[in-house]
Amino acid sequence: MTTPLPTDIPKIIAEPQAELRNLLITQRYHDLSACLHETIGADDDVNWSTFATWASKTAGQSIRNEEIPPFVRDVLANAEDDIVHRLGRIESVIHAIVPTTGFHASFLLAPIEDTLKRVSTSIAVGNLKVFQELAPLFAEFVAKFRGQAAADEKTLAAFVGALDQRPLSDGGQGALVSAFTAYFTAMRAGNAVMRSRIVLLGNCLIGLHEQTRLQEQIEQAMDAPVDEILTEHLHASLETAPTGFFDRLRDLVATPLHDLHDVVRDVWESIATRFLMSLALPGGQTLPLGRDIPPVAAARNYLPPSLQNITNPDDLVALLVKYDRARGTTDYGSASVDWRRLDDRMNFIVNLFRSRQTDDDLLGQPFNDAQRACFEAWQMPGPELGPL
Repeated sequence: MTTPLPTDIPKIIAEPQAELRNLLITQRYHDLSACLHETIGADDDVNWSTFATWASKTAGQSIRNEEIPPFVRDVLANAEDDIVHRLGRIESVIHAIVPTTGFHASFLLAPIEDTLKRVSTSIAVGNLKVFQELAPLFAEFVAKFRGQAAADEKTLAAFVGALDQRPLSDGGQGALVSAFTAYFTAMRAGNAVMRSRIVLLGNCLIGLHEQTRLQEQIEQAMDAPVDEILTEHLHASLETAPTGFFDRLRDLVATPLHDLHDVVRDVWESIATRFLMSLALPGGQTLPLGRDIPPVAAARNYLPPSLQNITNPDDLVALLVKYDRARGTTDYGSASVDWRRLDDRMNFIVNLFRSRQTDDDLLGQPFNDAQRACFEAWQMPGPELGPL
């Protein structure tokens, strides 16, 4: 059965409600994944859009962040002694001038909640940014090549010729030119092993393009100014003091507040890691980005047989040499160390793509039938339809 090609991509891009837009983006990535799967004809291999489905579902969990996640309170509890000590120094300064009701670790909940909202906004911007560029290209590629018995070089030349030929480092789409050329080449590959490797090359090149484009949003999320937001909240609380005291209070608490910022940044690092660095997988599983990638359940090897001991094509070998710290396995060296860095993200991504390329569970639906019926009618599903 041929998967219908999505026709509402422009409408989704124009949707102003980030939560609804993300659900539709996630579903269309799934639909495009199925279309690309049929077009490339690689029975055992998933494509970039397959992984994008689950990455977008993960993004949605952050975009829909409507309240403080429970783990935030756990992180604050673990740092409570240090936080309370530093808040106590601020309180003692204030109390010398005006009575206070006392600060405790939960004082940080409000600024952290505000910070998470700003992070959610950055994630929503990134989710739209990538979909807006890539989804129309996937749809056009499928429209031009699905079902063709003989792939047409001239059609490919016209397709990639419409892209910005400049290299990625100059803001162009050179990596996409190579990626779609790889997908096209995979369509004609007679050898199943070589086809798998060429698909992996295409997947990784699109991943490189995507991650380069997202650098600004990732930095904004990981480096959210929680310390500045904390200062804003503290100053707002001081403004309730009697008239004339605020300016004096603000100056007096500057030094102990600066000391508090150090522990707040450490707390935020822990929260951001938990909030940002996990990948939703089928069946409600999650994959922590800061840990080495485990094998697929029941698999004997960390990598599919077709993607072990890669010696060709040359472009794929060069890409793995540049980004793959695990060097042919994922049980050591595949974890992310600093998600802000492009090369660190790419190390995780090339290992994820390589190890999960034949995991057909990833081809499953990201949402249940009732949820899909709801957001396909342009409505947000309620909690009674199950967790999103």
